Amino acid sequence: MIGTAITMDISVEAYDRICRDIREQPKWRLDSDTDCDYYDGAQTSAEVVQRLKDAGIPPQESNLIKPTINAVLGLEARTRTDYRVTSDDESQAEIAEGLSARIKEAETESRADRAMSDAYSSMIRGGIGWVEVSREFDPLKYPYRVREVHRNEIYWDWTAREPDLSDARYLRRDKWVDRVQASLMLPDQAELIQNSWSGWNNLDVYEGADTGMARAFETEQTWGRSHEDYLNRNSGMVRLSELWYRHFEEGHVLVLPDGKAIEYREDNFYHQAAVAQGLVEVQKSLLTRMRVSIWLGPHKLMDVPSPLPHTDFPYIPFWCFRKDRSRAPYGLIRDMRGPQDQIIDLDILLYEVLNSVKVEVDNDALDLSQNSYQEVAQNISSLRSMTVLNAQRRNAGGFKITREYQLAAQVFQLVQERKKRIEEVGGIYRAMLGADTTASSGVAINSLVEQGSTVLAEPNDNFRYARRMVGQHLLSLIRQDMLGNAASVAVKHGAGQKIVYFNRQVMTDSGPAIENDIATAQVKVVLEDIPATASFRAQQLHAFTQIVQAAPPAYQAVLYPAMLELSDVPNRHALADQLRNVGNVNPGSGQQAQALQQRFDAAMQQQAQIVSGLQAQLIETQQALVDMSRDLDSKERGLDIGQDKNRTDAGIKADN
Repeated sequence: MIGTAITMDISVEAYDRICRDIREQPKWRLDSDTDCDYYDGAQTSAEVVQRLKDAGIPPQESNLIKPTINAVLGLEARTRTDYRVTSDDESQAEIAEGLSARIKEAETESRADRAMSDAYSSMIRGGIGWVEVSREFDPLKYPYRVREVHRNEIYWDWTAREPDLSDARYLRRDKWVDRVQASLMLPDQAELIQNSWSGWNNLDVYEGADTGMARAFETEQTWGRSHEDYLNRNSGMVRLSELWYRHFEEGHVLVLPDGKAIEYREDNFYHQAAVAQGLVEVQKSLLTRMRVSIWLGPHKLMDVPSPLPHTDFPYIPFWCFRKDRSRAPYGLIRDMRGPQDQIIDLDILLYEVLNSVKVEVDNDALDLSQNSYQEVAQNISSLRSMTVLNAQRRNAGGFKITREYQLAAQVFQLVQERKKRIEEVGGIYRAMLGADTTASSGVAINSLVEQGSTVLAEPNDNFRYARRMVGQHLLSLIRQDMLGNAASVAVKHGAGQKIVYFNRQVMTDSGPAIENDIATAQVKVVLEDIPATASFRAQQLHAFTQIVQAAPPAYQAVLYPAMLELSDVPNRHALADQLRNVGNVNPGSGQQAQALQQRFDAAMQQQAQIVSGLQAQLIETQQALVDMSRDLDSKERGLDIGQDKNRTDAGIKADN
């Protein structure tokens, strides 16, 4: 940034420079809005509407972009995959298994699939979509929030080149909120919001003690933008700008023996011990810090360190395509707009050609006392037109009507070619749209669908990358909430379930230890290879059915339970386990697992009863101590009162 650097607790000058950078960015948003208008059917300009009206043609509805784009969106819904947490260390496989169950729950409860599907629709249509991964403000709702954010609310550092914006200096989100709501959200700045809203008419900023209002008033007077940019007095709303920015600080990192590095913290006893014993190497480094500030125009309402457990922005971009020079995003509709415009023009031309009539008439062919040339020209294209000819005309063929049917056929052929071009520029084959194709076999049709998926490889690969980032951010929030807290989760294990415990203290031969410590877990989020949709499971079931039918009877006993688990039959896993027992496939494995689970549950219940009894005894002991303390206090107070009374009586007697 030229002139003003971004530092901790960002200054007004640095924020103003960011706003100027945003205003000087390429004007790509209008094109993206136009792309989305084409998808919504708003494709006819005012000039074309007037042209239709002058020609007496009804409005044309030829939106071929929408069904083509919907085919791509359906492909995403059909091939959607679940999250899975993995670890490169086999000793942490149980941690990864438990966290996989937690992140699947978070994915479902936070409606992350819906948010990412909306972002995919936005990136395909407009070139970019955004998803917010953060904590929910409402304590009555699920603690994590995953929501789709409109592209026109987000502004980012245009110099960034990484797809995840890890090299971006800032990201800003603008949102209009009710003025009263803004005051409730930031009660410490309610007075400033009210004064800015009222135009500083109800306060003398230079009178009395220094409350900061004078500086705020002067800052607003020197701000180079209009008040209407952040104050909408007609609707009673204000525009809050949420600015996430990175700055750099000098610090030290510890290089571990395996080559990994972590930030050194002086308040961490283990870090101090590792340095004292020479187990790690200390290096000086430049560390990235993330902060967030809230702005109302030129007024900084809040500036705090990022509350997130990572150094990334909470807003994740979903890119479709980006221009090579300007890096501006664009979607599939951009190349479809030309053929779509031509289709509308050709439809109008075809309508005009079909209704066009060429009339050749001699100067004595009409009976001008019954009809004029203008009346003939207006009525000749009607189905019930009538023309009165001159009975005394010199040439019997002096009145001739011609229609251009041959030109209409050529225009119709052009319309069909432009319709096909819309699909071609989008990389979408007619088989993906469910339309008739020249392919005559199922294998050929599947091959065309696969080719269409290959053409869309770049946007789909970008989507999978962004989807994985959403899962990684969700996992970081889950891990932060689990740090230092004992927890457990039930995961599927064969035909039953098992309990995975986190941060539980256990006794080992070398002393007490933490079982499945979340703080030291080296895990990551990946996407399953197999889609989790019902249609894909149906395809798997169909293919597996053919395998089972062709297998020998001895193999069918093994394969049939596995085929049953691919279906949507209720209790399919329990039924499959019963089939294995009937067919002597792993006989008794289900019973042994169930018996082990029952013994484990009984032991855990016994342990819980012992702990509950100890807690009850502890509560009784504490209550007894409290009662004893109260008795002693009352006795002491009684003794003090008695002594005071005796001293008083003695004084009275002495006076007498």
